[in-house]
Amino acid sequence: MTTTQTWLPHLFHRRHNTMPRVPMPALRPRTDVPDLLGPDVYPDVRPGSDGLSTALQVAGSTGATPLLLADLTSPWAYLAHLRFDSDAGGDEGEGHPTDGPVWWAVESTATIPLSGLRTDGPDRDRLREELAAVRDLALDGEEIPDDVPAVLPHPRPVAAAYAEAVTLGRGPQALDLLMRAYWQDGLDVGDPEVLRRLMPRVLVDDLAPCTGDPRREWGYVVSPAREPLSDAAFHLMGRWQQRWVDLGRPGPLAVVDGRRTRAGADVLGGTTEQQLAA
Repeated sequence: MTTTQTWLPHLFHRRHNTMPRVPMPALRPRTDVPDLLGPDVYPDVRPGSDGLSTALQVAGSTGATPLLLADLTSPWAYLAHLRFDSDAGGDEGEGHPTDGPVWWAVESTATIPLSGLRTDGPDRDRLREELAAVRDLALDGEEIPDDVPAVLPHPRPVAAAYAEAVTLGRGPQALDLLMRAYWQDGLDVGDPEVLRRLMPRVLVDDLAPCTGDPRREWGYVVSPAREPLSDAAFHLMGRWQQRWVDLGRPGPLAVVDGRRTRAGADVLGGTTEQQLAA
């Protein structure tokens, strides 16, 4: 048997099924990742790990980076992204913001169908009211859409895509991509098929060794059931959501700075320094 025949069953193809790559050993975890990619990236997100526990305890504490809990499908979250993470997109999504808040994605509503909402109703009316309030608070250069997108996605698959990106060290880039895809391009970012085509832009690196991880190989991060692929992302979402519940369900946008919790207009009503100050 030749070498090619021996390795053939283990060869993986890129997302376009072009040249197969020789399998290589998995990369060793790097402890300096949080410093390189921003404050919302954790060195190890396995359930029960000391690194994740420490990160969860520090975020939002007095003197630490403010903790921002947001429903990523909310116009409040979009305005917060424009204001606090203005450099998140960078060039071709390579920006690495290090001085903005730590973003945790939550699910602030359970009334929208998991497959998304395409009709009129109370949820669309509520979102339009939020959009009008956000537009009133927008500053010069912060362009807010005139209306909500055609499809209102359920927040869970969007949070799942972001959580997977955080576990892979691409949280800021994924956040910027999801926000712009939804509010600027009107894409249904709750659809796993849309996410499958969207997320490779920030997750797939052609220079990275082949490990067989579908998230790194094809940008595949959300299952057809609209759930995260990895246990790490699943547990991360649970911790984020529980923190939001423990705070009293403060709405689609809240900032915890160690001394108090502010929500909605209280977060975005002043200058950037005032909004993030203790």
